[in-house]
Amino acid sequence: MRVIAIVLAAAVAVCAGWPATANAQKRVALVIGNSAYQHSPKLDNPKNDATDMAAALKKLGFVVVEGFDLDKTGFDRKVRDFATALRGAAVGVLFYAGHGLQVGGTNYLMPIDAKGESAGALDFEMVRLDLLHRTMEREAQTNIIFLDACRDNPLARDLARSLGTRSTDVGRGLAAVESGIGTLISFSTQPGNVALDGAGRNSPYAGALVRQLATASDDLSAMLIAVRNDVMKDTQRRQVPWEHSALTGRFYFGAPPLAAPPPTSAPQPQLSEAERAWNLAKDTRSIAVLEAFVSRYKDTFHADMARVRIDELKREQAAVAAPAPRSTPAAPPAAPAAPAAIPANAANRFGAIAYSASTGAQGWAYDYATREAAESAAVANCQQHAGDCAVPIWFQNACGALAVGPTGWGSGWGVTRALAETYALQVCGQNSQSCNVQRWVCTSK
Repeated sequence: MRVIAIVLAAAVAVCAGWPATANAQKRVALVIGNSAYQHSPKLDNPKNDATDMAAALKKLGFVVVEGFDLDKTGFDRKVRDFATALRGAAVGVLFYAGHGLQVGGTNYLMPIDAKGESAGALDFEMVRLDLLHRTMEREAQTNIIFLDACRDNPLARDLARSLGTRSTDVGRGLAAVESGIGTLISFSTQPGNVALDGAGRNSPYAGALVRQLATASDDLSAMLIAVRNDVMKDTQRRQVPWEHSALTGRFYFGAPPLAAPPPTSAPQPQLSEAERAWNLAKDTRSIAVLEAFVSRYKDTFHADMARVRIDELKREQAAVAAPAPRSTPAAPPAAPAAPAAIPANAANRFGAIAYSASTGAQGWAYDYATREAAESAAVANCQQHAGDCAVPIWFQNACGALAVGPTGWGSGWGVTRALAETYALQVCGQNSQSCNVQRWVCTSK
Protein backbone atom coordinates (compact mmCIF):
# COMPACT_ATOMS: atom_id res chain seq x y z
CA MET A 1 0.00 0.00 0.00
CA ARG A 2 1.31 3.45 -0.85
CA VAL A 3 0.72 6.01 1.86
CA ILE A 4 1.35 9.68 1.94
CA ALA A 5 1.23 10.77 5.56
CA ILE A 6 1.26 14.45 6.21
CA VAL A 7 2.15 15.35 9.77
CA LEU A 8 1.54 18.98 10.48
CA ALA A 9 2.48 19.87 14.07
CA ALA A 10 1.88 23.58 14.49
CA ALA A 11 2.62 25.43 17.71
CA VAL A 12 0.92 28.50 16.29
CA ALA A 13 -1.89 29.00 13.78
CA VAL A 14 -0.44 29.58 10.36
CA CYS A 15 -3.50 31.09 8.73
CA ALA A 16 -2.12 34.57 9.37
CA GLY A 17 0.63 34.10 6.77
CA TRP A 18 4.37 33.52 6.74
CA PRO A 19 6.37 34.18 9.93
CA ALA A 20 8.37 37.38 10.04
CA THR A 21 11.79 36.35 11.39
CA ALA A 22 14.52 34.55 9.45
CA ASN A 23 14.34 31.35 11.51
CA ALA A 24 10.55 31.43 11.47
CA GLN A 25 10.68 31.43 7.65
CA LYS A 26 13.08 28.48 7.47
CA ARG A 27 11.40 25.45 5.88
CA VAL A 28 13.27 22.15 5.55
CA ALA A 29 12.31 18.93 3.74
CA LEU A 30 13.66 15.35 3.70
CA VAL A 31 12.78 13.60 0.41
CA ILE A 32 13.59 9.90 -0.06
CA GLY A 33 12.63 7.57 -2.92
CA ASN A 34 13.57 3.86 -2.78
CA SER A 35 13.00 1.79 -5.92
CA ALA A 36 15.99 -0.59 -6.34
CA TYR A 37 15.20 -3.16 -3.60
CA GLN A 38 17.70 -6.02 -3.27
CA HIS A 39 15.52 -8.64 -1.55
CA SER A 40 12.09 -7.81 -2.96
CA PRO A 41 10.76 -6.74 -6.35
CA LYS A 42 11.87 -3.35 -7.55
CA LEU A 43 9.39 -0.51 -7.72
CA ASP A 44 9.05 1.71 -10.76
CA ASN A 45 7.75 4.99 -9.40
CA PRO A 46 9.22 5.92 -5.95
CA LYS A 47 12.44 7.44 -7.29
CA ASN A 48 10.47 9.49 -9.83
CA ASP A 49 7.99 10.54 -7.16
CA ALA A 50 10.77 11.70 -4.84
CA THR A 51 12.59 13.52 -7.65
CA ASP A 52 9.46 15.45 -8.62
CA MET A 53 8.55 16.22 -5.00
CA ALA A 54 12.04 17.54 -4.29
CA ALA A 55 11.85 19.85 -7.30
CA ALA A 56 8.40 21.12 -6.30
CA LEU A 57 9.46 21.82 -2.71
CA LYS A 58 12.62 23.64 -3.81
CA LYS A 59 10.52 25.96 -5.94
CA LEU A 60 8.45 26.71 -2.83
CA GLY A 61 11.52 27.81 -0.90
CA PHE A 62 12.30 24.64 1.05
CA VAL A 63 15.83 23.55 1.94
CA VAL A 64 15.72 19.94 0.67
CA VAL A 65 17.78 17.01 1.99
CA GLU A 66 17.28 14.29 -0.64
CA GLY A 67 18.27 10.67 -1.09
CA PHE A 68 17.49 7.91 -3.59
CA ASP A 69 17.79 4.11 -3.30
CA LEU A 70 19.21 4.32 0.25
CA ASP A 71 20.40 1.35 2.26
CA LYS A 72 20.03 1.37 6.06
CA THR A 73 23.28 3.26 6.64
CA GLY A 74 22.46 5.87 4.02
CA PHE A 75 18.91 6.21 5.30
CA ASP A 76 20.11 6.85 8.87
CA ARG A 77 22.65 9.39 7.63
CA LYS A 78 19.98 11.38 5.79
CA VAL A 79 17.74 11.34 8.87
CA ARG A 80 20.60 12.78 10.97
CA ASP A 81 21.28 15.48 8.37
CA PHE A 82 17.60 16.31 8.32
CA ALA A 83 17.37 16.55 12.12
CA THR A 84 20.33 18.95 12.15
CA ALA A 85 18.83 21.15 9.44
CA LEU A 86 15.49 21.23 11.24
CA ARG A 87 16.77 23.08 14.29
CA GLY A 88 15.03 26.41 14.57
CA ALA A 89 12.90 25.80 11.47
CA ALA A 90 9.27 26.80 11.23
CA VAL A 91 8.27 23.86 9.01
CA GLY A 92 9.70 20.38 8.49
CA VAL A 93 8.58 18.12 5.63
CA LEU A 94 9.27 14.42 5.05
CA PHE A 95 8.39 12.70 1.80
CA TYR A 96 9.14 8.98 1.57
CA ALA A 97 8.26 6.76 -1.39
CA GLY A 98 9.01 3.04 -1.30
CA HIS A 99 8.16 -0.11 0.63
CA GLY A 100 6.84 -0.02 4.18
CA LEU A 101 5.11 -2.44 6.52
CA GLN A 102 3.46 -2.61 9.93
CA VAL A 103 4.16 -5.13 12.68
CA GLY A 104 2.23 -5.04 15.92
CA GLY A 105 0.83 -1.60 15.07
CA THR A 106 4.30 -0.09 14.47
CA ASN A 107 5.08 1.25 11.01
CA TYR A 108 8.48 0.71 9.36
CA LEU A 109 10.05 2.32 6.30
CA MET A 110 12.25 -0.02 4.26
CA PRO A 111 15.79 0.73 3.04
CA ILE A 112 16.70 -1.12 -0.14
CA ASP A 113 18.88 -3.73 1.69
CA ALA A 114 16.23 -4.78 4.24
CA LYS A 115 15.52 -8.54 4.37
CA GLY A 116 12.70 -8.69 6.91
CA GLU A 117 13.39 -12.32 7.81
CA SER A 118 12.47 -11.93 11.49
CA ALA A 119 10.64 -9.53 13.74
CA GLY A 120 13.74 -9.12 15.88
CA ALA A 121 15.71 -7.68 12.96
CA LEU A 122 13.17 -5.01 12.09
CA ASP A 123 14.64 -2.28 14.31
CA PHE A 124 18.10 -2.90 12.86
CA GLU A 125 17.16 -3.24 9.20
CA MET A 126 14.40 -0.65 8.89
CA VAL A 127 13.48 2.89 10.02
CA ARG A 128 10.66 3.30 12.53
CA LEU A 129 8.18 5.96 11.50
CA ASP A 130 7.27 6.93 15.06
CA LEU A 131 10.90 7.77 15.93
CA LEU A 132 11.25 9.96 12.86
CA HIS A 133 7.90 11.58 13.62
CA ARG A 134 8.97 12.47 17.19
CA THR A 135 12.31 13.83 15.97
CA MET A 136 10.53 16.23 13.65
CA GLU A 137 8.06 17.44 16.26
CA ARG A 138 10.91 18.03 18.71
CA GLU A 139 12.94 20.20 16.32
CA ALA A 140 10.46 22.20 14.22
CA GLN A 141 7.39 24.26 14.95
CA THR A 142 5.39 22.72 12.11
CA ASN A 143 5.99 19.27 10.62
CA ILE A 144 4.71 17.78 7.38
CA ILE A 145 5.49 14.13 6.58
CA PHE A 146 4.62 12.59 3.23
CA LEU A 147 4.88 8.79 3.29
CA ASP A 148 4.27 6.95 0.02
CA ALA A 149 5.02 3.49 1.39
CA CYS A 150 2.10 1.10 1.07
CA ARG A 151 2.45 -1.04 -2.02
CA ASP A 152 1.85 -4.75 -1.78
CA ASN A 153 5.04 -5.93 -0.03
CA PRO A 154 6.15 -9.59 -0.44
CA LEU A 155 8.55 -9.24 2.53
CA ALA A 156 5.53 -8.62 4.74
CA ARG A 157 4.04 -11.97 3.62
CA ASP A 158 7.37 -13.77 4.20
CA LEU A 159 7.68 -12.23 7.65
CA ALA A 160 4.12 -13.26 8.53
CA ARG A 161 4.89 -16.87 7.59
CA SER A 162 8.04 -16.85 9.72
CA LEU A 163 6.10 -15.61 12.76
CA GLY A 164 3.68 -18.54 12.70
CA THR A 165 0.92 -17.94 15.27
CA ARG A 166 2.01 -14.32 15.55
CA SER A 167 1.48 -13.75 11.84
CA THR A 168 -1.51 -11.52 12.57
CA ASP A 169 0.93 -8.95 13.97
CA VAL A 170 1.98 -8.23 10.39
CA GLY A 171 -0.77 -6.02 9.03
CA ARG A 172 -1.75 -5.26 5.48
CA GLY A 173 -0.32 -1.92 4.42
CA LEU A 174 0.50 0.58 7.17
CA ALA A 175 -1.22 1.09 10.50
CA ALA A 176 -3.22 4.24 11.20
CA VAL A 177 -1.19 6.98 12.86
CA GLU A 178 -2.99 9.43 15.10
CA SER A 179 -2.00 13.06 15.24
CA GLY A 180 -1.65 15.42 18.15
CA ILE A 181 -3.00 18.94 18.29
CA GLY A 182 -1.76 20.89 15.29
CA THR A 183 -0.94 17.75 13.32
CA LEU A 184 -2.47 16.35 10.13
CA ILE A 185 -1.72 12.82 8.92
CA SER A 186 -2.86 11.91 5.42
CA PHE A 187 -2.59 8.51 3.74
CA SER A 188 -2.78 7.90 0.02
CA THR A 189 -5.31 5.18 0.79
CA GLN A 190 -7.17 3.84 3.80
CA PRO A 191 -5.06 2.47 6.68
CA GLY A 192 -4.64 -1.28 6.27
CA ASN A 193 -5.21 -1.12 2.53
CA VAL A 194 -2.72 -1.14 -0.38
CA ALA A 195 -2.31 1.56 -2.99
CA LEU A 196 -1.78 1.21 -6.69
CA ASP A 197 1.72 1.68 -8.08
CA GLY A 198 0.57 3.56 -11.18
CA ALA A 199 1.31 2.98 -14.84
CA GLY A 200 2.94 6.32 -15.61
CA ARG A 201 5.87 8.25 -14.18
CA ASN A 202 4.22 8.75 -10.76
CA SER A 203 1.87 6.91 -8.46
CA PRO A 204 -1.72 8.23 -8.59
CA TYR A 205 -1.40 10.00 -5.24
CA ALA A 206 2.10 11.42 -5.67
CA GLY A 207 1.26 12.63 -9.17
CA ALA A 208 -1.83 14.45 -7.92
CA LEU A 209 0.08 15.95 -5.00
CA VAL A 210 2.90 17.24 -7.24
CA ARG A 211 0.33 18.88 -9.50
CA GLN A 212 -1.26 20.63 -6.55
CA LEU A 213 2.10 21.82 -5.25
CA ALA A 214 2.90 23.29 -8.67
CA THR A 215 0.18 25.90 -8.12
CA ALA A 216 0.15 25.93 -4.29
CA SER A 217 -2.59 28.54 -4.20
CA ASP A 218 -4.92 26.73 -1.77
CA ASP A 219 -4.37 25.84 1.86
CA LEU A 220 -3.33 22.26 2.75
CA SER A 221 -6.84 21.00 3.55
CA ALA A 222 -8.19 22.21 0.20
CA MET A 223 -5.21 20.66 -1.60
CA LEU A 224 -5.87 17.26 -0.02
CA ILE A 225 -9.52 17.36 -1.06
CA ALA A 226 -8.46 18.03 -4.65
CA VAL A 227 -5.85 15.24 -4.47
CA ARG A 228 -8.43 12.79 -3.10
CA ASN A 229 -10.83 13.54 -5.94
CA ASP A 230 -8.09 13.09 -8.55
CA VAL A 231 -6.93 9.75 -7.08
CA MET A 232 -10.45 8.36 -6.80
CA LYS A 233 -11.08 9.30 -10.43
CA ASP A 234 -7.81 7.80 -11.69
CA THR A 235 -8.27 4.51 -9.79
CA GLN A 236 -12.03 4.09 -10.34
CA ARG A 237 -12.51 4.59 -6.59
CA ARG A 238 -10.30 1.61 -5.69
CA GLN A 239 -7.96 3.94 -3.82
CA VAL A 240 -9.36 6.59 -1.47
CA PRO A 241 -6.88 8.94 0.23
CA TRP A 242 -7.49 9.42 3.92
CA GLU A 243 -6.23 11.72 6.64
CA HIS A 244 -6.38 12.27 10.40
CA SER A 245 -6.39 15.96 11.25
CA ALA A 246 -6.13 18.04 14.40
CA LEU A 247 -4.98 21.24 12.69
CA THR A 248 -5.56 24.49 14.50
CA GLY A 249 -5.13 26.77 11.48
CA ARG A 250 -4.63 26.90 7.74
CA PHE A 251 -1.27 26.00 6.24
CA TYR A 252 -0.09 27.19 2.83
CA PHE A 253 2.83 25.71 0.90
CA GLY A 254 2.89 28.85 -1.21
CA ALA A 255 2.27 32.39 -0.10
CA PRO A 256 -1.19 32.77 1.46
CA PRO A 257 -3.67 34.83 -0.54
CA LEU A 258 -3.68 38.51 0.27
CA ALA A 259 -6.75 39.73 2.08
CA ALA A 260 -8.78 42.24 0.12
CA PRO A 261 -8.17 45.73 1.49
CA PRO A 262 -11.17 47.21 3.26
CA PRO A 263 -13.11 49.68 1.14
CA THR A 264 -11.99 53.19 1.75
CA SER A 265 -14.17 56.22 1.38
CA ALA A 266 -12.84 59.49 0.16
CA PRO A 267 -11.93 61.81 3.02
CA GLN A 268 -14.67 64.29 3.67
CA PRO A 269 -13.52 67.89 3.49
CA GLN A 270 -13.68 69.76 6.76
CA LEU A 271 -16.10 72.66 6.73
CA SER A 272 -14.63 76.02 7.61
CA GLU A 273 -16.11 78.15 10.37
CA ALA A 274 -17.47 80.56 7.76
CA GLU A 275 -19.11 77.73 5.80
CA ARG A 276 -20.72 76.26 8.91
CA ALA A 277 -22.05 79.67 9.89
CA TRP A 278 -23.35 80.33 6.36
CA ASN A 279 -25.21 76.99 6.31
CA LEU A 280 -27.16 78.28 9.30
CA ALA A 281 -27.58 81.90 8.18
CA LYS A 282 -28.27 81.58 4.45
CA ASP A 283 -32.08 81.25 4.86
CA THR A 284 -32.52 84.12 7.31
CA ARG A 285 -34.51 87.19 6.29
CA SER A 286 -32.81 89.41 8.83
CA ILE A 287 -30.57 91.99 7.21
CA ALA A 288 -28.96 92.61 10.59
CA VAL A 289 -27.93 88.97 10.93
CA LEU A 290 -26.48 88.96 7.41
CA GLU A 291 -24.60 92.21 7.97
CA ALA A 292 -23.15 90.81 11.19
CA PHE A 293 -22.07 87.75 9.18
CA VAL A 294 -20.38 89.97 6.58
CA SER A 295 -18.57 91.90 9.31
CA ARG A 296 -17.24 88.73 10.88
CA TYR A 297 -16.35 86.83 7.68
CA LYS A 298 -15.80 89.76 5.31
CA ASP A 299 -12.90 88.20 3.36
CA THR A 300 -14.67 84.93 2.47
CA PHE A 301 -16.73 83.78 -0.50
CA HIS A 302 -19.65 83.25 1.87
CA ALA A 303 -19.56 86.94 2.83
CA ASP A 304 -20.02 87.78 -0.87
CA MET A 305 -23.12 85.57 -0.94
CA ALA A 306 -24.37 87.28 2.21
CA ARG A 307 -23.96 90.68 0.52
CA VAL A 308 -26.02 89.50 -2.44
CA ARG A 309 -28.68 88.26 -0.04
CA ILE A 310 -28.70 91.62 1.75
CA ASP A 311 -29.25 93.45 -1.56
CA GLU A 312 -32.18 91.14 -2.36
CA LEU A 313 -33.82 91.74 1.02
CA LYS A 314 -33.34 95.52 0.75
CA ARG A 315 -35.02 95.54 -2.66
CA GLU A 316 -37.92 93.55 -1.21
CA GLN A 317 -38.23 96.00 1.70
CA ALA A 318 -38.08 98.95 -0.70
CA ALA A 319 -40.89 97.41 -2.75
CA VAL A 320 -42.99 96.95 0.38
CA ALA A 321 -42.33 100.54 1.50
CA ALA A 322 -43.32 102.01 -1.90
CA PRO A 323 -46.65 103.97 -1.98
CA ALA A 324 -49.58 101.65 -2.50
CA PRO A 325 -52.62 102.31 -4.71
CA ARG A 326 -55.03 104.85 -3.17
CA SER A 327 -57.64 102.15 -2.55
CA THR A 328 -55.17 100.24 -0.43
CA PRO A 329 -53.81 101.50 2.90
CA ALA A 330 -50.07 101.99 3.02
CA ALA A 331 -47.99 99.16 4.41
CA PRO A 332 -46.62 99.67 7.90
CA PRO A 333 -42.99 100.74 8.06
CA ALA A 334 -40.35 98.07 8.45
CA ALA A 335 -38.95 97.38 11.92
CA PRO A 336 -35.67 99.08 12.61
CA ALA A 337 -32.63 96.93 11.88
CA ALA A 338 -30.30 95.76 14.61
CA PRO A 339 -26.70 97.02 14.76
CA ALA A 340 -24.84 95.93 11.64
CA ALA A 341 -21.49 94.94 13.14
CA ILE A 342 -19.83 93.65 16.26
CA PRO A 343 -19.31 96.57 18.63
CA ALA A 344 -15.73 97.77 18.89
CA ASN A 345 -14.10 96.57 22.06
CA ALA A 346 -10.44 97.21 22.66
CA ALA A 347 -10.36 94.44 25.27
CA ASN A 348 -11.49 91.90 22.63
CA ARG A 349 -13.43 89.62 25.02
CA PHE A 350 -14.87 86.15 24.46
CA GLY A 351 -17.83 84.20 25.78
CA ALA A 352 -19.27 80.68 25.33
CA ILE A 353 -22.24 78.48 26.20
CA ALA A 354 -21.90 74.72 26.92
CA TYR A 355 -24.84 72.29 26.71
CA SER A 356 -25.62 68.65 27.58
CA ALA A 357 -28.16 67.33 25.06
CA SER A 358 -28.90 64.28 27.24
CA THR A 359 -29.68 66.13 30.50
CA GLY A 360 -30.34 69.72 29.42
CA ALA A 361 -27.62 71.01 31.73
CA GLN A 362 -25.95 74.29 30.73
CA GLY A 363 -22.82 76.23 31.50
CA TRP A 364 -21.75 79.66 30.35
CA ALA A 365 -18.82 82.04 30.51
CA TYR A 366 -18.15 85.68 29.55
CA ASP A 367 -15.40 88.31 29.68
CA TYR A 368 -12.50 85.97 28.86
CA ALA A 369 -9.37 86.97 26.98
CA THR A 370 -9.39 83.96 24.62
CA ARG A 371 -11.95 81.70 22.99
CA GLU A 372 -10.30 78.63 24.51
CA ALA A 373 -10.53 80.03 28.04
CA ALA A 374 -14.20 80.89 27.57
CA GLU A 375 -15.06 77.45 26.21
CA SER A 376 -13.14 75.71 29.00
CA ALA A 377 -14.94 77.71 31.69
CA ALA A 378 -18.35 77.05 30.11
CA VAL A 379 -17.72 73.30 29.92
CA ALA A 380 -16.47 73.22 33.51
CA ASN A 381 -19.65 74.94 34.71
CA CYS A 382 -21.84 72.56 32.72
CA GLN A 383 -19.96 69.48 33.93
CA GLN A 384 -21.04 70.23 37.47
CA HIS A 385 -24.40 68.80 36.36
CA ALA A 386 -23.64 66.46 33.42
CA GLY A 387 -20.77 64.50 31.92
CA ASP A 388 -21.41 64.98 28.18
CA CYS A 389 -21.17 68.76 27.89
CA ALA A 390 -20.07 70.35 24.61
CA VAL A 391 -19.75 73.93 23.34
CA PRO A 392 -22.22 74.62 20.49
CA ILE A 393 -21.62 78.40 20.44
CA TRP A 394 -18.88 80.88 21.23
CA PHE A 395 -18.85 84.60 20.53
CA GLN A 396 -16.44 87.53 20.44
CA ASN A 397 -17.47 91.03 21.55
CA ALA A 398 -21.09 89.96 21.06
CA CYS A 399 -23.88 87.89 22.61
CA GLY A 400 -24.77 84.21 22.36
CA ALA A 401 -28.01 82.33 22.99
CA LEU A 402 -29.21 78.72 23.35
CA ALA A 403 -32.77 77.69 22.39
CA VAL A 404 -34.23 74.27 23.20
CA GLY A 405 -37.36 72.45 21.97
CA PRO A 406 -38.93 69.02 22.63
CA THR A 407 -36.98 67.29 19.84
CA GLY A 408 -33.95 69.48 19.22
CA TRP A 409 -32.02 72.62 20.01
CA GLY A 410 -30.11 75.43 18.36
CA SER A 411 -27.64 78.18 19.16
CA GLY A 412 -26.67 81.51 17.66
CA TRP A 413 -24.78 84.72 18.23
CA GLY A 414 -25.41 88.36 17.40
CA VAL A 415 -24.30 91.85 18.24
CA THR A 416 -27.23 92.16 20.64
CA ARG A 417 -29.08 89.79 22.89
CA ALA A 418 -32.18 90.06 20.69
CA LEU A 419 -30.26 89.06 17.58
CA ALA A 420 -28.59 86.15 19.34
CA GLU A 421 -31.93 84.85 20.61
CA THR A 422 -33.57 85.26 17.18
CA TYR A 423 -30.74 83.37 15.54
CA ALA A 424 -30.87 80.56 18.14
CA LEU A 425 -34.65 80.23 17.73
CA GLN A 426 -34.29 80.00 13.94
CA VAL A 427 -31.75 77.18 14.19
CA CYS A 428 -33.76 75.36 16.86
CA GLY A 429 -36.87 75.68 14.71
CA GLN A 430 -35.20 73.60 12.01
CA ASN A 431 -34.97 70.68 14.45
CA SER A 432 -37.95 71.11 16.78
CA GLN A 433 -41.16 72.97 17.44
CA SER A 434 -42.02 75.24 20.36
CA CYS A 435 -38.44 76.34 20.95
CA ASN A 436 -37.61 78.58 23.88
CA VAL A 437 -34.45 80.48 24.76
CA GLN A 438 -32.88 78.70 27.71
CA ARG A 439 -29.76 80.79 28.11
CA TRP A 440 -28.22 84.00 26.75
CA VAL A 441 -25.03 85.78 27.70
CA CYS A 442 -22.86 88.56 26.25
CA THR A 443 -19.11 88.91 26.42
CA SER A 444 -19.42 91.93 28.72
CA LYS A 445 -22.11 91.96 31.38
